Amino acid sequence: MSLLSTGVTALNAAQLGLATTQHNISNANTAGFSRQSTVQATNVAMMTGAGAIGQGAHVATVVRSYSAVLQSQVDSAQSKSSQLDTYHSMIARIDNLLADSTSGISPVMAGFFQGVQDVAANPGLVSARQSMVSSAQALVTRFQTLENRLAELHDESNTQIRDTVGLINSYSKQIALFNEKIVALSASGQHTPNDLLDQRDQMVLELNKLVRVTTVQDSQGAINVFGGMGQQLVVGNQVVALEARPSARDPERYVIAQQGSSAELPENYLDGGTLGGVLAFRNEALDQASNALGQMAVSLALTVNAQQALGQDLLGNVAGDTDFINRIFNFSDPKAVANTNNTGTGSIASFTFDPPQVSGEGNYYTQLTGSDYEVRFTAGGAFSVKRLSDDAVVVVAGMEGTPSSFDGLTLDLAVGHAAGDTYLLQPTREGARNIAVNQDIAADMRKIAAAAPVRSVAGTGNTGAAVLSQGEVAAGYLMTSIDIAPTPPDTQAGLKLTIEDDGSGGLQINGGFTGAPLAYAGATSFSFDGFSFSLSGGARKNDVFFIQPNTGGMADARNIVKIGALQTAQTMNGDASKGVSTFQVSYAQLVSDIGTKTKVAQVDGEAQATVLEQAIAARDAVSGVNLDEEAVNLIKYQQAYQAAAKMMSTASTLFDTLLSIAA
Repeated sequence: MSLLSTGVTALNAAQLGLATTQHNISNANTAGFSRQSTVQATNVAMMTGAGAIGQGAHVATVVRSYSAVLQSQVDSAQSKSSQLDTYHSMIARIDNLLADSTSGISPVMAGFFQGVQDVAANPGLVSARQSMVSSAQALVTRFQTLENRLAELHDESNTQIRDTVGLINSYSKQIALFNEKIVALSASGQHTPNDLLDQRDQMVLELNKLVRVTTVQDSQGAINVFGGMGQQLVVGNQVVALEARPSARDPERYVIAQQGSSAELPENYLDGGTLGGVLAFRNEALDQASNALGQMAVSLALTVNAQQALGQDLLGNVAGDTDFINRIFNFSDPKAVANTNNTGTGSIASFTFDPPQVSGEGNYYTQLTGSDYEVRFTAGGAFSVKRLSDDAVVVVAGMEGTPSSFDGLTLDLAVGHAAGDTYLLQPTREGARNIAVNQDIAADMRKIAAAAPVRSVAGTGNTGAAVLSQGEVAAGYLMTSIDIAPTPPDTQAGLKLTIEDDGSGGLQINGGFTGAPLAYAGATSFSFDGFSFSLSGGARKNDVFFIQPNTGGMADARNIVKIGALQTAQTMNGDASKGVSTFQVSYAQLVSDIGTKTKVAQVDGEAQATVLEQAIAARDAVSGVNLDEEAVNLIKYQQAYQAAAKMMSTASTLFDTLLSIAA
């Protein structure tokens, strides 16, 4: 019987080896499966007078080939790879959108200023003005189209965040269920549930595709799962569910919070995976593109409109006239959003763009930055304003009821705010969406103010060679100062300037506009009531000049030339004295920034994909199923089984022989 029982143990061991090998082969392509193997041990020997006689073997347990370190490396590499893949796939769409030579801003911006130049060349030609209006409409349509595409990406980001959070909760629930089963089996004294452990590890890997997670195993065999920088997701068999919901700070923006909690998680708190990629894309690229595009649209509108307001249209209308149109482009006021958790009764009285400034070169420029801002109240109605692009505090001690100006903006907050109330200011976020050609200009292109409202005329009896410039105007100029009827014997209308003897052998300019004559020594510049002129050359005593309204100036293009000069002038990102960049340079910088981020994401993604492949290969070298090896195991266990069967057959023959002898 000893031979038979020993043979049975050998048969059982070989059979379990075959079954385990078969299991490995069946799961060779199962995601997350770790190769299993039997661990054999000898049975307790039987003590006899001849010594200890072995009683065969048994399978002590079935173990999986597994390395927690290698699996952790795969999880980490997978999380980074998924984040970079998501980030690159989304930012590449912005890059293609902005950089495309046909769909970007550059060609239509150039087309608009070409239309301006055409009017400058033929200011009295209505068809040239119509072409300018058409090119302006093409420009605003392109701005709106690009902004609508970016808005779609904002909506898509919200949807993806919501869907990803739902998947995170789903995987967390599955991990919690696996924890419960594994703990129950471990507590019952059974062997390690290898397949359940593999399935739980696979769920952790799938979770890392969505968000970076870390795990800590407790003494009972359950794992606690933490997302990002420590947010609990699974504790034992309990799930700490997340939810995606509109932000109290900006209802159009989805944020993540723990279900049942009023606190929102910081956007950098959950990183890695698809979720981290979407959040990083939204913060680093999408917001920047929307703000920069809006900044360009608003800056264009502000500067072009400011110059339009200083001109004279083809019908002779100037600033102050009822029929004068001082805007070529319409646009909306900057956007401000009150936090839904505010407890005070205060509100925003007004939030407006400041008029553009005039640089030393004589062109208009704006001080808009393209950043968002946060307004935060302390006690007593005091508040501060922080620029979110660099966290600089641009208003240190504002007070509700008193307007505050910063970065080309003016904010006036009505009284009634409580400490802790906040606002999100997005001055340029919707600028490209809301820009439009003024319908009054579109309906009657003669309202384009191509001419300047003022001119100078030299007296017909002048004997000197001095020349008075045609003059320029500034915002708020007073036409009444020069709109003067002729006084006999003069037949010229306007403000009369006379070159006089200054009493000491020199010359002076007298016109009553400064309160005292101006000394003249070959070149003199002077300003009054919003007008600026310069007199140069060899003037002689009794020479006269007249400063007049530009009546009938159909061929005058001085103002439209200044509008055209904005194309190459430094009109954007200005400081207290001048602009820093042109429209085209600003747009090129945006395209370059997005392009650089896209390329970096592509390169990093490719490198991380290699890291992931290497991590998987290292893990599979330990845990993966090698079909060649399993084929060898099949032969080994088959031969062991056959040998055990032969042993039992021999034992049976011997037993039969003994029985026949006894008979």
